[in-house]
Amino acid sequence: MRVLLACDRSGGHFFPAFSLANYLDKDEVYFFIPSHYFSNFLKIRGWKVLGKPLNFRNLLLEGTFRVCEALYVIFKVRPKKVIGFGGRDTFSLIVIASLFFIYTAIYEPNVVKGKANKYLSLIVRKVYCGFNQTFKSSKAIKVGVPLREDLKIWDKKEAKDKLGLFNDLAVILCFGGSQGAIFINQLVKWLINNVKRDFQIIHIVGSKQFNEFINFYDKIKIKAKIFEFCLNMDLVYSATDIVISRAGILSLVEISWFGIPAILIPHPGASRHQSANAYYLQERKACFVFEQDNFNYQNFKNTLEKLLDDVSLRRNISHNIKSLSLAVSSDQFYKNLEL
Repeated sequence: MRVLLACDRSGGHFFPAFSLANYLDKDEVYFFIPSHYFSNFLKIRGWKVLGKPLNFRNLLLEGTFRVCEALYVIFKVRPKKVIGFGGRDTFSLIVIASLFFIYTAIYEPNVVKGKANKYLSLIVRKVYCGFNQTFKSSKAIKVGVPLREDLKIWDKKEAKDKLGLFNDLAVILCFGGSQGAIFINQLVKWLINNVKRDFQIIHIVGSKQFNEFINFYDKIKIKAKIFEFCLNMDLVYSATDIVISRAGILSLVEISWFGIPAILIPHPGASRHQSANAYYLQERKACFVFEQDNFNYQNFKNTLEKLLDDVSLRRNISHNIKSLSLAVSSDQFYKNLEL
Protein backbone atom coordinates (compact mmCIF):
# COMPACT_ATOMS: atom_id res chain seq x y z
CA MET A 1 0.00 0.00 0.00
CA ARG A 2 1.57 3.25 -1.15
CA VAL A 3 1.49 5.89 1.61
CA LEU A 4 2.39 9.57 1.40
CA LEU A 5 3.40 11.22 4.69
CA ALA A 6 3.05 15.01 4.49
CA CYS A 7 5.03 17.12 6.97
CA ASP A 8 5.84 20.78 7.45
CA ARG A 9 9.39 21.95 8.04
CA SER A 10 9.81 21.62 11.82
CA GLY A 11 10.87 18.68 13.97
CA GLY A 12 7.46 18.64 15.64
CA HIS A 13 5.88 17.77 12.30
CA PHE A 14 8.63 15.48 11.07
CA PHE A 15 9.45 13.12 13.95
CA PRO A 16 5.94 11.59 14.39
CA ALA A 17 5.84 10.91 10.64
CA PHE A 18 9.29 9.33 10.74
CA SER A 19 8.25 7.23 13.73
CA LEU A 20 5.32 5.85 11.70
CA ALA A 21 7.38 5.35 8.54
CA ASN A 22 9.71 2.92 10.28
CA TYR A 23 6.79 0.50 10.70
CA LEU A 24 5.75 0.62 7.03
CA ASP A 25 7.16 -0.94 3.88
CA LYS A 26 9.99 1.43 2.96
CA ASP A 27 9.49 0.82 -0.76
CA GLU A 28 5.89 2.03 -0.48
CA VAL A 29 6.49 5.17 1.62
CA TYR A 30 6.95 8.69 0.26
CA PHE A 31 7.66 11.77 2.33
CA PHE A 32 6.53 15.25 1.42
CA ILE A 33 8.62 17.67 3.49
CA PRO A 34 9.80 21.10 2.27
CA SER A 35 12.90 21.27 4.46
CA HIS A 36 16.53 21.08 3.32
CA TYR A 37 17.65 19.57 6.62
CA PHE A 38 15.01 16.85 6.98
CA SER A 39 15.05 16.07 3.24
CA ASN A 40 18.77 15.37 3.45
CA PHE A 41 18.26 13.40 6.67
CA LEU A 42 15.79 11.12 4.85
CA LYS A 43 17.62 10.84 1.54
CA ILE A 44 20.88 9.62 3.04
CA ARG A 45 18.83 6.90 4.76
CA GLY A 46 17.27 5.78 1.50
CA TRP A 47 13.76 7.24 1.80
CA LYS A 48 11.87 8.74 -1.14
CA VAL A 49 11.34 12.47 -0.60
CA LEU A 50 9.31 15.14 -2.38
CA GLY A 51 8.64 18.80 -1.62
CA LYS A 52 10.51 21.96 -2.52
CA PRO A 53 11.78 24.22 0.29
CA LEU A 54 10.90 27.88 -0.35
CA ASN A 55 13.14 30.72 0.79
CA PHE A 56 10.26 33.11 1.43
CA ARG A 57 7.04 33.20 3.48
CA ASN A 58 4.26 34.79 1.44
CA LEU A 59 0.80 33.28 1.83
CA LEU A 60 -0.45 34.02 -1.72
CA LEU A 61 2.70 32.96 -3.57
CA GLU A 62 3.24 29.92 -1.37
CA GLY A 63 -0.38 28.87 -1.70
CA THR A 64 -0.30 29.06 -5.51
CA PHE A 65 2.94 27.12 -5.70
CA ARG A 66 1.80 24.45 -3.23
CA VAL A 67 -1.43 23.80 -5.16
CA CYS A 68 0.53 23.16 -8.37
CA GLU A 69 3.07 21.10 -6.46
CA ALA A 70 0.32 19.06 -4.80
CA LEU A 71 -1.17 18.12 -8.17
CA TYR A 72 2.26 17.04 -9.40
CA VAL A 73 2.93 14.97 -6.27
CA ILE A 74 -0.46 13.21 -6.34
CA PHE A 75 -0.11 12.21 -10.01
CA LYS A 76 3.52 11.17 -9.58
CA VAL A 77 3.09 9.07 -6.45
CA ARG A 78 -0.54 7.93 -6.84
CA PRO A 79 -0.84 7.12 -3.13
CA LYS A 80 -3.55 4.99 -1.57
CA LYS A 81 -3.35 6.98 1.66
CA VAL A 82 -2.15 10.49 2.49
CA ILE A 83 -1.50 11.35 6.12
CA GLY A 84 -0.81 14.95 7.12
CA PHE A 85 1.22 15.88 10.17
CA GLY A 86 0.29 19.55 10.36
CA GLY A 87 1.47 22.87 8.99
CA ARG A 88 0.32 25.06 6.16
CA ASP A 89 2.81 23.60 3.65
CA THR A 90 0.79 20.36 3.71
CA PHE A 91 -2.65 21.98 3.47
CA SER A 92 -3.04 21.92 -0.34
CA LEU A 93 -1.78 18.36 -0.58
CA ILE A 94 -4.40 17.03 1.85
CA VAL A 95 -7.21 19.03 0.21
CA ILE A 96 -6.37 17.86 -3.31
CA ALA A 97 -5.92 14.25 -2.21
CA SER A 98 -9.39 14.40 -0.63
CA LEU A 99 -10.86 15.85 -3.83
CA PHE A 100 -9.47 12.85 -5.72
CA PHE A 101 -11.19 10.52 -3.21
CA ILE A 102 -7.87 9.30 -1.80
CA TYR A 103 -7.99 8.16 1.83
CA THR A 104 -6.77 11.10 3.93
CA ALA A 105 -6.04 11.52 7.63
CA ILE A 106 -4.34 14.12 9.82
CA TYR A 107 -2.40 13.95 13.06
CA GLU A 108 -2.59 16.70 15.71
CA PRO A 109 -0.28 16.10 18.70
CA ASN A 110 -1.03 19.37 20.55
CA VAL A 111 -3.59 20.09 23.28
CA VAL A 112 -5.41 22.45 20.88
CA LYS A 113 -5.73 22.14 17.12
CA GLY A 114 -3.54 24.10 14.69
CA LYS A 115 -5.09 26.31 12.01
CA ALA A 116 -4.41 23.96 9.12
CA ASN A 117 -5.68 20.88 10.95
CA LYS A 118 -8.75 22.74 12.20
CA TYR A 119 -10.01 23.11 8.62
CA LEU A 120 -8.61 19.85 7.29
CA SER A 121 -10.47 17.94 10.00
CA LEU A 122 -13.71 18.78 8.15
CA ILE A 123 -12.72 16.87 5.00
CA VAL A 124 -10.40 14.03 6.04
CA ARG A 125 -11.63 10.57 7.02
CA LYS A 126 -9.67 10.20 10.27
CA VAL A 127 -8.30 12.66 12.81
CA TYR A 128 -5.56 11.25 15.01
CA CYS A 129 -4.89 13.17 18.26
CA GLY A 130 -2.32 13.31 21.00
CA PHE A 131 -4.94 14.37 23.58
CA ASN A 132 -8.60 13.49 24.07
CA GLN A 133 -9.80 17.09 24.28
CA THR A 134 -8.24 18.35 21.02
CA PHE A 135 -11.08 17.35 18.66
CA LYS A 136 -14.68 16.61 19.59
CA SER A 137 -15.60 14.51 16.57
CA SER A 138 -16.70 10.98 15.81
CA LYS A 139 -13.75 10.63 13.43
CA ALA A 140 -11.20 11.59 16.14
CA ILE A 141 -9.01 8.87 17.70
CA LYS A 142 -6.52 9.45 20.51
CA VAL A 143 -3.20 7.82 19.56
CA GLY A 144 -0.79 9.67 21.86
CA VAL A 145 2.54 11.30 21.02
CA PRO A 146 5.39 8.98 20.01
CA LEU A 147 8.69 9.09 21.85
CA ARG A 148 11.77 8.81 19.68
CA GLU A 149 13.26 5.35 20.01
CA ASP A 150 16.85 6.64 20.24
CA LEU A 151 16.21 8.36 23.60
CA LYS A 152 17.94 6.59 26.48
CA ILE A 153 18.01 7.76 30.10
CA TRP A 154 21.67 7.95 31.15
CA ASP A 155 23.04 8.12 34.66
CA LYS A 156 23.29 11.86 35.39
CA LYS A 157 26.94 11.75 36.45
CA GLU A 158 27.91 9.73 33.37
CA ALA A 159 25.99 12.14 31.10
CA LYS A 160 27.71 15.17 32.64
CA ASP A 161 31.10 13.49 32.30
CA LYS A 162 30.51 12.71 28.63
CA LEU A 163 29.55 16.33 27.99
CA GLY A 164 32.54 17.66 29.89
CA LEU A 165 30.47 19.26 32.64
CA PHE A 166 31.05 19.43 36.41
CA ASN A 167 29.10 16.91 38.45
CA ASP A 168 28.49 19.17 41.47
CA LEU A 169 26.84 22.12 39.67
CA ALA A 170 23.27 22.32 38.38
CA VAL A 171 22.89 22.25 34.60
CA ILE A 172 20.43 24.55 32.83
CA LEU A 173 19.42 23.47 29.33
CA CYS A 174 18.22 26.30 27.08
CA PHE A 175 16.76 25.69 23.64
CA GLY A 176 14.00 26.85 21.35
CA GLY A 177 13.09 23.68 19.49
CA SER A 178 14.66 22.33 16.31
CA GLN A 179 14.93 25.80 14.76
CA GLY A 180 16.40 27.64 17.75
CA ALA A 181 14.74 30.76 19.19
CA ILE A 182 16.17 34.28 19.13
CA PHE A 183 14.16 35.39 22.18
CA ILE A 184 15.39 32.48 24.31
CA ASN A 185 18.93 32.97 23.04
CA GLN A 186 18.91 36.61 24.17
CA LEU A 187 17.30 35.59 27.47
CA VAL A 188 20.26 33.28 28.10
CA LYS A 189 22.61 36.26 27.88
CA TRP A 190 20.40 38.14 30.32
CA LEU A 191 20.23 35.34 32.88
CA ILE A 192 23.99 34.77 32.75
CA ASN A 193 24.49 38.45 33.62
CA ASN A 194 21.70 38.69 36.21
CA VAL A 195 21.09 35.37 37.97
CA LYS A 196 23.43 35.33 40.97
CA ARG A 197 23.88 31.60 41.40
CA ASP A 198 26.45 29.03 40.32
CA PHE A 199 25.30 26.89 37.39
CA GLN A 200 26.33 25.43 34.05
CA ILE A 201 24.69 25.90 30.67
CA ILE A 202 23.84 23.59 27.80
CA HIS A 203 22.66 25.87 25.01
CA ILE A 204 21.21 24.71 21.68
CA VAL A 205 21.38 27.94 19.71
CA GLY A 206 20.25 27.15 16.16
CA SER A 207 22.12 28.18 13.02
CA LYS A 208 21.27 31.90 12.84
CA GLN A 209 23.13 32.97 15.98
CA PHE A 210 25.59 30.12 16.46
CA ASN A 211 28.77 32.07 15.64
CA GLU A 212 27.61 35.00 17.77
CA PHE A 213 27.21 32.75 20.80
CA ILE A 214 30.51 30.94 20.31
CA ASN A 215 32.14 34.36 20.69
CA PHE A 216 29.92 35.19 23.66
CA TYR A 217 30.79 32.03 25.61
CA ASP A 218 34.49 32.47 24.85
CA LYS A 219 34.38 35.71 26.89
CA ILE A 220 32.64 34.45 30.04
CA LYS A 221 33.67 32.12 32.85
CA ILE A 222 30.50 30.02 33.13
CA LYS A 223 30.95 26.39 32.12
CA ALA A 224 28.95 25.90 28.94
CA LYS A 225 28.29 23.32 26.22
CA ILE A 226 26.97 24.94 23.04
CA PHE A 227 25.36 23.25 20.03
CA GLU A 228 24.00 24.54 16.74
CA PHE A 229 21.68 21.52 16.57
CA CYS A 230 21.88 18.42 18.74
CA LEU A 231 20.91 14.90 17.71
CA ASN A 232 22.11 13.30 20.97
CA MET A 233 19.34 14.81 23.06
CA ASP A 234 19.13 11.81 25.39
CA LEU A 235 22.59 12.62 26.72
CA VAL A 236 21.71 16.31 27.05
CA TYR A 237 18.39 15.66 28.82
CA SER A 238 20.03 13.17 31.19
CA ALA A 239 22.60 15.77 32.27
CA THR A 240 20.01 18.52 32.78
CA ASP A 241 18.58 19.74 36.10
CA ILE A 242 16.40 22.60 34.77
CA VAL A 243 15.22 23.29 31.23
CA ILE A 244 14.19 26.61 29.67
CA SER A 245 12.43 26.05 26.37
CA ARG A 246 9.51 26.66 24.05
CA ALA A 247 6.45 24.46 24.48
CA GLY A 248 6.29 22.41 21.31
CA ILE A 249 4.60 19.14 22.13
CA LEU A 250 7.51 16.88 21.17
CA SER A 251 9.87 18.82 23.42
CA LEU A 252 7.35 18.56 26.26
CA VAL A 253 6.93 14.83 25.74
CA GLU A 254 10.70 14.37 25.94
CA ILE A 255 11.04 16.68 28.97
CA SER A 256 8.25 14.72 30.65
CA TRP A 257 9.89 11.37 29.87
CA PHE A 258 13.14 12.53 31.50
CA GLY A 259 11.30 14.24 34.37
CA ILE A 260 13.03 17.62 34.06
CA PRO A 261 11.68 20.71 35.91
CA ALA A 262 10.85 23.22 33.20
CA ILE A 263 10.38 26.94 32.64
CA LEU A 264 8.35 27.18 29.44
CA ILE A 265 8.15 30.22 27.17
CA PRO A 266 5.52 29.38 24.51
CA HIS A 267 6.00 30.69 21.01
CA PRO A 268 3.62 33.67 20.70
CA GLY A 269 2.39 32.57 17.26
CA ALA A 270 1.37 29.14 15.95
CA SER A 271 -2.34 29.51 16.85
CA ARG A 272 -1.34 29.71 20.53
CA HIS A 273 -1.12 25.93 20.69
CA GLN A 274 2.20 26.13 22.55
CA SER A 275 0.53 28.23 25.25
CA ALA A 276 -2.19 25.61 25.59
CA ASN A 277 0.44 22.88 25.87
CA ALA A 278 2.35 24.82 28.52
CA TYR A 279 -0.68 25.71 30.65
CA TYR A 280 -1.87 22.10 30.51
CA LEU A 281 1.35 21.23 32.37
CA GLN A 282 1.29 24.24 34.68
CA GLU A 283 -2.26 23.45 35.82
CA ARG A 284 -0.89 20.10 36.96
CA LYS A 285 2.05 21.75 38.81
CA ALA A 286 4.47 20.27 36.31
CA CYS A 287 6.21 23.45 35.08
CA PHE A 288 6.35 27.25 35.22
CA VAL A 289 5.06 29.31 32.29
CA PHE A 290 6.15 32.78 31.14
CA GLU A 291 4.58 34.42 28.10
CA GLN A 292 7.00 36.12 25.71
CA ASP A 293 4.62 39.08 25.32
CA ASN A 294 5.06 41.29 28.41
CA PHE A 295 7.79 39.00 29.72
CA ASN A 296 8.49 39.64 33.42
CA TYR A 297 12.25 39.38 33.85
CA GLN A 298 12.19 39.81 37.63
CA ASN A 299 9.65 37.01 38.14
CA PHE A 300 11.63 34.82 35.77
CA LYS A 301 14.82 35.50 37.74
CA ASN A 302 13.08 34.73 41.04
CA THR A 303 11.66 31.47 39.67
CA LEU A 304 14.96 30.28 38.23
CA GLU A 305 16.87 31.13 41.41
CA LYS A 306 14.26 29.29 43.50
CA LEU A 307 14.63 26.20 41.31
CA LEU A 308 18.42 26.39 41.59
CA ASP A 309 18.27 26.75 45.38
CA ASP A 310 15.52 24.25 46.23
CA VAL A 311 16.35 20.65 45.34
CA SER A 312 13.10 19.39 46.89
CA LEU A 313 11.07 21.73 44.65
CA ARG A 314 12.87 20.38 41.60
CA ARG A 315 12.19 16.85 42.79
CA ASN A 316 8.45 17.53 43.22
CA ILE A 317 8.09 19.13 39.78
CA SER A 318 10.09 16.29 38.26
CA HIS A 319 7.65 13.80 39.80
CA ASN A 320 4.63 15.78 38.57
CA ILE A 321 5.78 16.13 34.97
CA LYS A 322 6.95 12.53 34.74
CA SER A 323 3.68 11.19 36.15
CA LEU A 324 1.71 12.80 33.29
CA SER A 325 2.97 10.00 31.00
CA LEU A 326 2.61 12.13 27.87
CA ALA A 327 4.54 9.76 25.61
CA VAL A 328 3.69 6.46 23.97
CA SER A 329 6.20 4.11 22.39
CA SER A 330 6.63 4.17 18.63
CA ASP A 331 5.23 0.66 18.49
CA GLN A 332 2.10 1.65 20.43
CA PHE A 333 1.70 4.78 18.30
CA TYR A 334 1.68 2.66 15.13
CA LYS A 335 -0.83 0.21 16.59
CA ASN A 336 -3.11 3.04 17.73
CA LEU A 337 -3.22 4.48 14.20
CA GLU A 338 -4.95 1.34 12.93
CA LEU A 339 -3.61 1.75 9.40
